[in-house]
Amino acid sequence: MRSSSPRLPAKRNRRSDDELHWRLGELDDRERKRPARYQNERHQPGQNEAGRISVHAYENRQLFVSRPFTNESLRLPYSHDMKLQTCSSFRLVAPIVLFVGLVNFLTMPAEEYSGDAASVRIAAVTLINTGKWAVPADRASTFGERGQYFYQNASGNWYSKYGILNTLLYLPILQLEKCIKGELGDSSDSRPLFLNLFNLVLSCATACYLALIVRRYTKSVTTVWIFVLSAFYATFWWNYLRAQTFEIYVTLFMLGLYYHLVSGLDRERGESDRVVSSHLLAAALFLGALCLSKSVYLILLPVLAGVFALVRNPRQVEGVRRQHSRWFCYTLWFWLPLGLSICLMLGSNAYRFGSPFNIGYTQWVKENDLFTANILPALRGFFFSKQRSIFLNFPLMIFALPGWPAFSKQHRVDAIIALLFGIVLLVINSAFRNWQGATCYGPRYLLPVAPILSLPFIHVLGWLAQSPDKIYKWAIRSVTAGALLYSFLLQVEVNTMPFFFWYYLKDVFDEQRTGQPIDYLNSHHFGTINADYLIYLKSGSSPFKDQVVDHLSSDEEDNIDTLEDLTTTSNYYWFRHLVPKPKQE
Repeated sequence: MRSSSPRLPAKRNRRSDDELHWRLGELDDRERKRPARYQNERHQPGQNEAGRISVHAYENRQLFVSRPFTNESLRLPYSHDMKLQTCSSFRLVAPIVLFVGLVNFLTMPAEEYSGDAASVRIAAVTLINTGKWAVPADRASTFGERGQYFYQNASGNWYSKYGILNTLLYLPILQLEKCIKGELGDSSDSRPLFLNLFNLVLSCATACYLALIVRRYTKSVTTVWIFVLSAFYATFWWNYLRAQTFEIYVTLFMLGLYYHLVSGLDRERGESDRVVSSHLLAAALFLGALCLSKSVYLILLPVLAGVFALVRNPRQVEGVRRQHSRWFCYTLWFWLPLGLSICLMLGSNAYRFGSPFNIGYTQWVKENDLFTANILPALRGFFFSKQRSIFLNFPLMIFALPGWPAFSKQHRVDAIIALLFGIVLLVINSAFRNWQGATCYGPRYLLPVAPILSLPFIHVLGWLAQSPDKIYKWAIRSVTAGALLYSFLLQVEVNTMPFFFWYYLKDVFDEQRTGQPIDYLNSHHFGTINADYLIYLKSGSSPFKDQVVDHLSSDEEDNIDTLEDLTTTSNYYWFRHLVPKPKQE
C-alpha cells in the first residue's frame, strides 16, 4: 500500500515552465490555423503536456517531410532544421569563433597584401609619425600613377583617395607596432605579423556575426557550423580573410548592417522598444562605416528608405499615433546617426579634395569616367566567367537557389532586404568600368553580399536532412559535399602561392601574346593553375607543362625561371616549405 504521507512535488524551474506554456500557446495558435483534416487530432483532456508536445513535434516533422517547402510546412517554426537543438547563442557562437581564430592563425599569410590597402597604411603611418593627414609628396607621387592611390588637391597636398575610415582602422595595430619596435616606417619585416593579428580580430568578429545571422533561421547547431565553415573555407572569402585589405572589414560591416537591420525590423519576435532601438542604432553605425570606407555604399540609402516605408507591424493595424512613434524611432536611432556619418564623409572630402562631392577617384587617367551604361559584359563576367563568376567562387549561392522560395515565404522582410542589397550592388558594380576589381582574386566587389544571398542554403540543408528518400538524399548530399570539398581544395592551392601569383605568370608573356599559354591562363581557375604549377615543380609533368612551358620562347623561359626563383616558399606564415623545389631535368 502506498504511504499516506503526502509527497512534496518536485521543484521545477520557473523559466522552463514559462517556456513550456509559451510553446503550448504557440501550438494552440497553430492548431486553429490547421486544415480541417488535422482538427480531429487535437489532444484528449487526459493527455499530459509533454506528451502533447511530442505528438505535435512528430506531426510537424511528418508534415514537412511529406511536403517540404509547402504552405503548411512553411508555417511551422524552424521546419527546415536538421535537428532541433536548444543551445544559447553564446554557447553556439563562442566555439565557432575560437575555431575560426585557430584555423586563420595557422593559415595566416607570410606576405603583405600590396595595392590599395598598402597605400592606406602609408597614410596611417604618416598620421602616426607626423600628426598630419597629408602624405609627403616624394612618397605619394612615386607610389603608382597620379591619382591611382593618392589624390593631389589644388594646394599641392597629397591625400589617400580612399575613405578616411580605412586609414583610421589601421591606426591601432600600426601604433602597437611602433610601441613594440620603437619605430614605424612605410614597411617592415614584421609588418605582416601585426597585420595578420589585426585580421584575426576581424575574422573572429565576422564569424560571430555570420553565426548570429544563421542562428536567426535555424535552431540546428550542425547547420550553423556547416554554413559558417563552408562560407569561410570553401569559397574565395578565405583569401580575403587572409589578405590585409579592405574586403575583410567591409564584409564585416555588411553582415553587421544586415543582422541589426533585420533584427530591428522584426516585429514578429516582439522585441522591446529598447532592443529595437539598439539594433537600429547598430545598423546605422555599420552603414555609416560602409560609407566612410567606400562611398559606393551610399547607393543603399534609397533602398533602406523604401524598406522602412514598406515595413508594417503584422500584429496590429497601426493608428496615427503608433505610426508617428514608429517613424520617430526610425529617425532618432537610424537616420540621425547615419546622417552624422554622412556629414563626416562629406567634410573629409571637402578637406582633402576641395569639395564635399569629390570622392577622389576621378583624378587617375583610367578612372576619368567611372561608370558605363553597358553593364552586359560585367553581368556575363559575374555569372559565367571562370575566374570572376560569383557562383563558381562562392558555390553556396548555387546551392541556395532551391531554397529561395521557402526563405522568401517564411522570412519575407529578410528576403526583400537581401535581394535588394544584392541586386543594387550587382547593378552598380556592373556599371563600374573596373568591375573586375583590377588585380585581385574573384569578384571582390560582390563579396560583401555573397554570404547574405547564400542564406537560403540553410533551408536546403534542413530539407536534405529530413528527406525520406534515402537514395535521393545521399545523392544530393554527396554532390553538395563533393563540390564544397573541391572548392575548399582550390582555396588551399590559391592560398599556398603568393597573392598575385596568377598575375606574375601573366607578366611572363608580352601583352600582345596570344596562343595556348594565354588561353590556359584565362580559362582556368586560379586554384587549378596553382595546383598544376606545383605538380610541375614536383614531378616535371603536369597540364602546366603541356599547355604553358612547352610553348615558351627563349625570353619567356628566362622569365619563368626567374619566377621560379622568386616563389620558392609558400604564402603560409608557419608553413613556408610547402612549395617543392623544381625537378631537375
